[in-house]
Amino acid sequence: MTREMEYAKCMVVLRKIVRLGMLTENEYVAARNKLMDKYLVINDFDHQAA
Repeated sequence: MTREMEYAKCMVVLRKIVRLGMLTENEYVAARNKLMDKYLVINDFDHQAA
């Protein structure tokens, strides 16, 4: 499995856990940031530039 697919799978599982109410939004953000660091994902907050 490619690293991109591993990252996507982790994010899907993480978001499902949030929807089930097992994680707060703040815990989700912290976990997401750790995954982004692990998989070397760059977060682009400026969606207007594209």
